[in-house]
Amino acid sequence: MNCNPNANMSIRYQHLPEIKACTYLAYSSKQQGSSLILALFVIIILTLLGSVLMRMISTSSETVSQEILGTRAYMAANSAMQAELQLLFPFNVTSSDTCDTAFTDKPYDLQTAFGEDIPGLYDCEATTSCENYHTGLDGTKYYRLTSTGECGSGVMDANSKVIVKSSRTIQVEARSL
Repeated sequence: MNCNPNANMSIRYQHLPEIKACTYLAYSSKQQGSSLILALFVIIILTLLGSVLMRMISTSSETVSQEILGTRAYMAANSAMQAELQLLFPFNVTSSDTCDTAFTDKPYDLQTAFGEDIPGLYDCEATTSCENYHTGLDGTKYYRLTSTGECGSGVMDANSKVIVKSSRTIQVEARSL
């Protein structure tokens, strides 16, 4: 039996009848490239899964960064609100009862006395406003204070596309004693 005149039949096919052995040899010679295609398919699938995973990690890190900036903006607004309340109701004085209405958006410098940034509030700024919105018949004054904190990941340029900004606003209503 000789299926191919240039090749001898392998030992494993010698026990089969001649026609069946030639059929198996022809079939196995057609299957030699399938493992290459299968390997290429697996590589493509793993590459796609890897790129999806990288995108998910990138989105997750952006979300965490935005959350941190939001928390810092909230803390900046809270710090400015506390400073404004301390000016409105100073310690060891019965009451100042004066809301600084000259500034609708009063800026607060979030730096130490030595001109250094407060740790945790880098690239943050805060503005406050105070409004005396009602005075009761007994002379009690009611105030509405608003504080807005803004934090970013750097200096905002006109054509910047990578800078992230976050803003938080808090509002407090207070009354004189």
